[in-house]
Amino acid sequence: MGTPVKDVNRFSGSRLPDNIGMSIGLRVKQARKAAQMTQIELARKSGLKQSTISDLEVGKSQGTTFVASLAAAMGVSPLWLETGKGNMVPSLIQVPTVADDNPFLEDSRSIHVGDEPASVPIRKVKLKLHAGISGFETEPEQEDGGILHMPLALIEQNRFVPHQLLATRVRGCSMEPMMFEDDWVVINTADKQAISREIYAVNFNGEACIKQLLNRGGQWYLHSLNPDFGPINVRSGQCNIVGRVVYQPGRLVTGRL
Repeated sequence: MGTPVKDVNRFSGSRLPDNIGMSIGLRVKQARKAAQMTQIELARKSGLKQSTISDLEVGKSQGTTFVASLAAAMGVSPLWLETGKGNMVPSLIQVPTVADDNPFLEDSRSIHVGDEPASVPIRKVKLKLHAGISGFETEPEQEDGGILHMPLALIEQNRFVPHQLLATRVRGCSMEPMMFEDDWVVINTADKQAISREIYAVNFNGEACIKQLLNRGGQWYLHSLNPDFGPINVRSGQCNIVGRVVYQPGRLVTGRL
């Protein structure tokens, strides 16, 4: 079963116009507490050492090298975290949606985002897995500053919690023509409940892969959209769900295929 999803609106009203003079350490601490994270949890999610975060919060360090990673881990604005300007999380604006005729998605929607401030930074990571172990570690990816911008409206509409979201690459061609190798997808690590025909990031024998889960006759299979790849019975190896795939840049990935 997946971890219950907390309401992203814990940041509601987080406009802080008078804190430009506040140190970056105090903003890190404020954002960390708002995200309900310990220093250890923030270190794990940001790829930094716990001592680095501690030094920032107590004022021993004023470094801004890791702002993007910290902001993405906590789901806050990098500009606010570094300078104190604007909102902790950007205000919601209307994001228009249009119907998509992609035959591989039911109820799919293209998201047209105007300004980047109407988005939330999601950390780009490489998953580090071990066979038979349900937990996972992450290694930061540095492409485009190590973050993927996901529309804030989409996050709020679906009650996603930013620090529970991770962006990772698709490996291989088994999910073509919907997902190609090196495409980025966002996974919700709080959603681990298996639902037939949904797409998940899974740990199969210690390897990270993006697959559709299918239940046939009471048996679960890892299914590929590319017909060149056959289904794999999950009982043939050690399989754990890392999280459900919820977003590709430009579209929400929900609804059974």
